[in-house]
Amino acid sequence: MIPNPMSTALSTETSKIIDPLDACTPLPDRMGPVFAKELRQGLRAQRFVTPFVAIQIFAIVAVGVELGLTSIFSGPGDETFGNLVMVVIIVGVGVVMPLTNIAALRPELNDGRNVELLLMSNLNRWQIVRGKWLVGFALSVLVLVSMIPYLLTRYFVGGVDLVMTLLIVLGLLFGNAALTGVAIGASGFGNLLGRFLLLGIGVFSAFGTVMASCWRFAELMNKATGSDAILPGAALVLTAALVAALYVSYGLQLGRARLRLFENPLDPPASGLIIALIIFTPIVIMVATAITAGYAAWVAVGGLLALALMIDRGAATTRFAQP
Repeated sequence: MIPNPMSTALSTETSKIIDPLDACTPLPDRMGPVFAKELRQGLRAQRFVTPFVAIQIFAIVAVGVELGLTSIFSGPGDETFGNLVMVVIIVGVGVVMPLTNIAALRPELNDGRNVELLLMSNLNRWQIVRGKWLVGFALSVLVLVSMIPYLLTRYFVGGVDLVMTLLIVLGLLFGNAALTGVAIGASGFGNLLGRFLLLGIGVFSAFGTVMASCWRFAELMNKATGSDAILPGAALVLTAALVAALYVSYGLQLGRARLRLFENPLDPPASGLIIALIIFTPIVIMVATAITAGYAAWVAVGGLLALALMIDRGAATTRFAQP
C-alpha cells in the first residue's frame, strides 16, 4: 500500500507541534526546593495578591490626584509632583510587603509541626529560612517593578530629582530586605502581639543603626556638588547595604533558632542572644561613630555582620537517612 503524501506531511507537521506545558522548564535546582515551593504558593496567596492589587489602585489614584492638582494650582514641572506617588510606593513596598511575612514560619511551627517533615527530607534550617526570605524579597521587588510606570510618569512630567529618586528606591530595597528578614525571624514566635513587638524593636534598631552609620556620608554628599558627590554617595549606599545585610542575618538567625527540634550544645545560642544583639546594635554603632567621627562606622557594622554569620555556620545540621 502506497502511503498518502498528504497524510505523511500532516503527521510530520503534527509531530512538530510543541505542547506549551512541555516547553515550560522548572526552576533551577540551585534555587532550592523551599524557594520553589514558597514562590509557587506565594504568587497565588491572598497575602500577596490583595496587597498587590491595593497598591496598584492607590498608585493610580495618587497619579490622577497629583496630575489634577498640579495642572490646577502649579502647572507642569512643580517640584511637589510625585510626593504622593512616592508615599504610596514607600508604604506599599517598605511597610505592607514586609508585614505579609509576619506569619511566614507558622506553617512549620503550628500544631502540624511541618518542620520535622522538612528536616527529614534532608533540608536544613538555613535552607528553610533563606528560601522564605528570598521569596518575600522577590515578591516585594515584583511590586516595586510594577511601580515603574508611575515613577516614569513622575519623571516625564518634570520637577523630579532623578538622583534622589534612585537613592530613595535603593533605600527602599535595603529597608524591605532588612524588615522582611526581621519579620520572618519574628514569625517564629506564637504570640501575635509578641511578633509585632519584636518587629517594632527591629525597625527602631535598624533605623538607629542606619542613621548612626550613614549620617556623615549623607552630610558630605549634601555639601558636595557635581562629581564630588559620587564618592560619599557610594560610601552611603555601601554602608546602608551592610546594615541591611546585618539585619537580614539577625532575622534569619532568629528564625533558624526557633526552628530547632531539640536543645543541642552545637546549635546556635538561644533566640534571646539574637534579640539582645538587635537591641544593642545601635549603641555599638553610635560608639563607633563617635570614635571615628562617622567615617568608619561601617567597620563596626561589618564586624557585627561577621559575628552574626559566625553564630552558626551550618556545621550542626541534622540529616536523616532516606529509607
